[in-house]
Amino acid sequence: MKIELMVNGALRVVETHPMTRLLDLLRDDMNLKGCREGCGEGECGACAVIMDDCLVNACMIPSVQAAGSWILTVEGLGAPENPDTLQRAFVEEGAVHCGFCTPGMILAARALLQRNANPSREEVRVALSGTLCRCTGYNRIYAAVDRAVKNGYNPSGDRSCEDSPTGRPNFSDAEKNLFFSPGTLDEALRILGDHPDLLLLAGGTDTGPDVKNGNLNISEAMDIFGLKELRGIERRGSEIRIGGCVTDAELGESAVVAEYLPALREAALLSAGPAVRNRATIGGNLCTASGAADLPVALLALAGKVRLQSRKGQRVLPVEAFIKDYRKTDLRRGEILREIAVPISAGTQKFYKRGSRAALTLSRASLALFADVESGVVREFRAAAGSMSPIPTRLPKLEAALTGQALTPALIDRAVETITDELNPRKSAEYRKALGGNLVRRFLEAL
Repeated sequence: MKIELMVNGALRVVETHPMTRLLDLLRDDMNLKGCREGCGEGECGACAVIMDDCLVNACMIPSVQAAGSWILTVEGLGAPENPDTLQRAFVEEGAVHCGFCTPGMILAARALLQRNANPSREEVRVALSGTLCRCTGYNRIYAAVDRAVKNGYNPSGDRSCEDSPTGRPNFSDAEKNLFFSPGTLDEALRILGDHPDLLLLAGGTDTGPDVKNGNLNISEAMDIFGLKELRGIERRGSEIRIGGCVTDAELGESAVVAEYLPALREAALLSAGPAVRNRATIGGNLCTASGAADLPVALLALAGKVRLQSRKGQRVLPVEAFIKDYRKTDLRRGEILREIAVPISAGTQKFYKRGSRAALTLSRASLALFADVESGVVREFRAAAGSMSPIPTRLPKLEAALTGQALTPALIDRAVETITDELNPRKSAEYRKALGGNLVRRFLEAL
């Protein structure tokens, strides 16, 4: 496969396998060693680069998805003899320790300052939260970002250049019937109709680690991440429509989601660090069908539905009917999850998540709750739990116990007893049952 991409302001034309990681393409083919491999699973940020103005982990992006992109690595900021203002600030504040994580940290800071020229300390902490400093020097790193801001550092995502890369890869004869990069959804559906067993590549935040750990061997695939028909968030009548390839970052930044679906927004923001959120998709989170997934839990409590499309037509299913078992969905051969529809409902909603640490953690327990209370009576109540069973599930007993009842302290006590009885975790049952009861009590008492 031959692709074109802009790297540090220069047009590069390379030949590589479609599934070669961008990390390896940069390090091995272009000798850009500032991009480091730490975990290889998107958790440490050592391989972070800026791709099309977004911070991403290069270990999780196959080369086929880099075609036509604009990439900035740490080498593109400045040379050792002439560092840019941000690099100089890291040195002056003593924020460079062993140096292994420093390129990812600098690029995470650069990505933040391109969007926000004067961030607060908390905004800096959040922006750098997905890049791990193994030498525990975070305060000096935060101070370095502050110093760069005080020194007038105001980068832009300038793409002015005489050359522009071609966005479509040129597959070799051996690859043409194995790998695909369609430009439209119609083209993708035609290809999938002829090759119904293709792996669909979206953000790659699950497939990347699976390949790295030897759990997945990709011999044929189709990239759908950039299809415009699978993007976008909008209100249509009484529903919020979300494209299947909308990212967690887009969910977290959407004013529409913040207004109508705050529980989903909270789930997206708690899902991972910024570089992972810039790639992880809502459709991927549903199709992975993991018991620890965050977004399906919120969508269950919000009565979300999925719209599936093939070249034969469309199907619409509730989320609870779509996720059938661990790693199994009702997605049929030749179908793509086009969008998710969530009804606009008056009421209060909340997403809770608990893990082994305070943030950027896999769920050990999650709970999403929705309640419509009028004149002291619970008119409608929906609840869903994650990491309690092989797949995220609704809690029908809890819903039945609350719906139509007057919201009183006695009812809250009964709700706690009900969820404690209904939850059946596979591990740490006592802890998870107690946690579920405490969270339900907190939610209902707030109402």
